[in-house]
Amino acid sequence: MYTRIRAMDLQAKVILILVAVIFPISFFLGLVQSKVLEPVLSEEVREVGVSFAQSLANQIDSHRLLLKADASAVITDRIQHLMYTQPSILRVDVIAKKPNDTHLSNIASNIEDQDNAPPVVEVLRDTVTTERTYEEGIPVWSILYPVSNGSEKANIHVLVSLRFVGAVQNTTLRINLIAALISTILLTLILSFFLKRAIENEKQLKVAQMSNEALSEKLQEIQQELIHTEKLAVMGQLTASFAHEIGTPLNAIGGHMQLLNSDLERVISPSLFGALSDRIKIITGQLRKIEDIVKGFLQNTKKPIAQQKSIVPVRELIERILALVLPTLQRHQISFGQEYAAVEDQVEVVPLEIEQVILNLVNNAIDSMKGRSVPNALWIKTYNDPARQTVTIEIKDTGTGITKENLKQIFKPFFTTKSAGEGHGLGLSICQQIAKAYGGDVLVDSDLGKGTRMKIQLPVKKAEGKSA
Repeated sequence: MYTRIRAMDLQAKVILILVAVIFPISFFLGLVQSKVLEPVLSEEVREVGVSFAQSLANQIDSHRLLLKADASAVITDRIQHLMYTQPSILRVDVIAKKPNDTHLSNIASNIEDQDNAPPVVEVLRDTVTTERTYEEGIPVWSILYPVSNGSEKANIHVLVSLRFVGAVQNTTLRINLIAALISTILLTLILSFFLKRAIENEKQLKVAQMSNEALSEKLQEIQQELIHTEKLAVMGQLTASFAHEIGTPLNAIGGHMQLLNSDLERVISPSLFGALSDRIKIITGQLRKIEDIVKGFLQNTKKPIAQQKSIVPVRELIERILALVLPTLQRHQISFGQEYAAVEDQVEVVPLEIEQVILNLVNNAIDSMKGRSVPNALWIKTYNDPARQTVTIEIKDTGTGITKENLKQIFKPFFTTKSAGEGHGLGLSICQQIAKAYGGDVLVDSDLGKGTRMKIQLPVKKAEGKSA
């Protein structure tokens, strides 16, 4: 029962409370009122009976009806005449001694065939007496009123019904209950109107609160984005300054490497010089790559990306990175596989930027497999999506994988799962920005504990003469 009441809406609860409170109170007030009215009404009925008896006594006294030879008939006629105006009077008897009789008897009555009925008194009373009693189960006032004509004396006996009092009590109770019903209905209608408006206002308030909470959350996100943007701007300035600072020593190293190569060519045998020359070429190539990265940092603030683009095969970009990371793979005992399934893999990009993206994703894959006792493997493959006219570079590892919670945040700036000092959370964010700048994207799919697949999608540059 309590559960059902709790499940009701506010309007139903208010109606239930009104019915549970108003009806019992109204019923109680009706009972109290009827109890208070009962003695008052009973006294009024008694007064009516006394007044009737007094009127009859006055007529008997003024006309000296007890002394007449036809006293019984005359008094009975007067009784019948007076009773037309008093419907609550049940019975009237005049009790006296008949001529030549020593006993009291009813000399007149409104009830036929009552001449031989025994009188209600054995001795005539000299004073007015009233008594509340029952007559055939009906509550009545029994009144004796003395009257005399000279030596003749009599008592007028009047029975007055109290049914009127019960009827008034019942009517009062019904009126209270009807008033309670009408009050409940009116209060329900009025409160329903105001409750409906209050509920609607409360709903609107909740909607406004939810909207404010959403706006507050959005504002916090915007603030966080602004903070990230400011950090990126500061890091951009630091990067530009760093690029300027390391440019000079890089140029010096590059120059000395060329001189070293020339000196070695003169002083050592051609067979030994060939082996050393290959190593010098690798070092020189990496120095040039560092110089290109530095130039990229500087040029990105001055020239749009479109002015640096060139058409290159994706396979060529991948193999450059593989030559760079192969020693790292061997050092960590990570097996390696590659598959170039893309028929069309030419893209129009800034090669250095796409190499940066591939290198970043490969390094992340290596980091996820470091220190694991199980066999680890890295696969790189390419394939086409004819519907989207893209080429995809897929980098798959057997590392630790990424949790579902982190998958939602890995492309956010400054989000990282690496320890302090190992990563700044910008790599994947920058990779995705670079890919999207060319109309592509970076996608991720990972199974926790099994590995991760990173996909770089780029638009294919159609060869001349082929339809787009």
